[in-house]
Amino acid sequence: MTKNESNKNEHYEFLKPLMGRTVTIYRKGPESKTGKLVDIQSDYLALALEEEQNISVIYYCLHHVQSVSENVKENSIQQLQTTSREQKQIIAQANDFKGLLTQLVKSHIKVNQGGPESKKGVLLDTTDDYIVLFTEDDGVVFYRINHIKSISLEIKVENRQNLEEETSNEQGAEQNALEVDKIYYVQAQNFRSLFNHLTNSWVSINRGGPEAVEGVLVSGSEDYYTLVNNDEIIRLNPYHIKSISCGPKGLFKTNEVNEEKNKDVVKNVEEKKEEKKEEKKKDQKQSKKPPSM
Repeated sequence: MTKNESNKNEHYEFLKPLMGRTVTIYRKGPESKTGKLVDIQSDYLALALEEEQNISVIYYCLHHVQSVSENVKENSIQQLQTTSREQKQIIAQANDFKGLLTQLVKSHIKVNQGGPESKKGVLLDTTDDYIVLFTEDDGVVFYRINHIKSISLEIKVENRQNLEEETSNEQGAEQNALEVDKIYYVQAQNFRSLFNHLTNSWVSINRGGPEAVEGVLVSGSEDYYTLVNNDEIIRLNPYHIKSISCGPKGLFKTNEVNEEKNKDVVKNVEEKKEEKKEEKKKDQKQSKKPPSM
């Protein structure tokens, strides 16, 4: 363990007595969740939320966590446990948040619990300072790790006795359906290098909120990035860029919608052709009939 890791562990030592207890992470806001604290590592904690048909595990990056609170009365009447059998089987564990992300590659995850940067998708890859997420509407999105507040996994379970088998089957089915190994994306060593690869491309920066922008990424300086959108030139502070994707936001979903519309158009055209053929056949049959006396 390095000196920095040791200091991180000491800094969050006050959370250790809360292990196994029901706590609330954040008092309010989209990231606020209540569940059982099941793991604490050097820079993240794990919160388990258990419902009837699913178990959710949320991994919070600790340097974003503003508060951790507990209901003393509620915890005093509960039988305290470190983790249940079910939670142990689904919790990924690593020494730090980046190591955790590496373990979750090819898993279906949710980045952040709410807010404009919240997205669901398949984690394709991780680097030193960003992750690659495949989403249904924006396609491939690159998220800067130091802006990620939380990562969550949701496992749907019908039979708790076969939890491990159900989890494995579900994740495998999702991976096969998406064929994640065939998805193309730009690969770079770090976030700054990624921007160099995307220069002269139309990009969308940040998923939503007042600082979400789109435009052509052009060469700038090391202190800022530049986007051009019609007559507007936008200079961006690199530190505040949370995510980036190629093309306009929602492009991937729009393409799918257009494909479906095209299929419908082709189908309608084919149906009309068949109808005309049938009408032509009927006309020919009627013309061949001898005139009635």
